Amino acid sequence: MNTSATKRFLTALSSAVKIERGQLYQLVQSAEANYYLRDIHSQHELGLVLLSFGYPFNQIGKYYESIYLYRTGQYEKARQLLENVADSAPARYRSKALLSLSAVAERIGHFEESLRLRLQGLSSAAADDPVTLIEIQRGIAAVRSVEGDHRAALRDLERLMPLAHVIGKSGHPAYVSFLNSYALELSESSRTEEAEQVANVIAASPLINRYPEWQETLAEVTSKPKSKSRSTVSISLPKVTKRRNPRVQAAIDFMNGNLHRRISLTELAAVANLSPSRFSNVFKSQTRLSPGEYLIRLRMEKARDLLTTSQLSIKEVMAAVGYDTRSNFVRHFRKYFDLSPSEYKKRGFTAMAAFQ
Repeated sequence: MNTSATKRFLTALSSAVKIERGQLYQLVQSAEANYYLRDIHSQHELGLVLLSFGYPFNQIGKYYESIYLYRTGQYEKARQLLENVADSAPARYRSKALLSLSAVAERIGHFEESLRLRLQGLSSAAADDPVTLIEIQRGIAAVRSVEGDHRAALRDLERLMPLAHVIGKSGHPAYVSFLNSYALELSESSRTEEAEQVANVIAASPLINRYPEWQETLAEVTSKPKSKSRSTVSISLPKVTKRRNPRVQAAIDFMNGNLHRRISLTELAAVANLSPSRFSNVFKSQTRLSPGEYLIRLRMEKARDLLTTSQLSIKEVMAAVGYDTRSNFVRHFRKYFDLSPSEYKKRGFTAMAAFQ
């Protein structure tokens, strides 16, 4: 091949490589869009395509594959892939991997590990990736909130507000997730009117139906009682029938022994040796509550006892009664006791001190 022919071949090859890389980066952008749209199946398919190419696309594909595993409950497999990405991917995806690893740790109740990973991610966050930066900071505020330090959590979020507004101008969902955390902390700090104003912005998002946690926040903020006149010593949970069918009692005993983890209706029905539908009917006829409602009741009783009789932190109590989502825990607790867990803990210890 003569020199001119070689030059033409190399020029054509270079052009083809640039076109391919350009198309691959478009796939990366599509995968990221589907990630925020909570379209896990499309995101998964794009991740698998990226996995078949060379570096850095294979590492980016691993990241989106790990997100699919995480969102489908395969936490150990997700953790293994994320650790590989955190070690080998480009800087931006190393930070994302650390953020996702912290989410895995939080989901399985390892809150100290979750905070460590977020702090590590914060130190390595790419300067050109404000979305990951604010999500890491938001996660740190969430961990502080679970620990009951709402003042510090709120301070952290308010400090990030200018950066959040920059992200919000582009319509990025991370901005609404930030507002979601902010509304929760405003509510916890009794700044109810401000919390409702922020909740109105969240409610106006076109993605509201794709984010259950946003919907939970709206329910929590709008249902928070204006008055807190009830005393912790007078709060009681609804009474239930004392004489129970042995099958129902076996299911309740199973619930009590497994409050620290998720319990499915299928598991309970198997314990009672009934079909799920038959079990639900028998259970409700005996207790006047559905199995799910009764389980929440038991979790709340246990949480109340731990908050007032143990030295466990709020995040440890939350894990002990089987919650991995703070908003759910707070919403259910307030439904029964008209107070947030941190408020109840404070009142409970105050009441105990008064009797000593």
